[in-house]
Amino acid sequence: MASTLTEQVVPACDGGAKHAARVVANLCAVLAREADAGAASEAATTDALSALLDIEGSLEELVAALDERIKADDQGFDAVAYPVLLADVQRRLAIAKPDYA
Repeated sequence: MASTLTEQVVPACDGGAKHAARVVANLCAVLAREADAGAASEAATTDALSALLDIEGSLEELVAALDERIKADDQGFDAVAYPVLLADVQRRLAIAKPDYA
């Protein structure tokens, strides 16, 4: 859909319709990347948080545990958690905005 919109619809439009078609094409591209990489990214985040926190659980449970650990202000935890969180942000950027990073 994204390529059809970009290659055929956008060139055939003018003004506001052209902008709207570009926005929809971009959204289609984001959704396609998310469909392809979203599950793998979530699994990688779950695995990384599980290893970091040394517990098993769903992503939602691990994020809640991470929040509690950060609130506890453990000495040195921020330095250990930072690379894990940075990798998660980079995975999400690669899906949502690949050229940004």
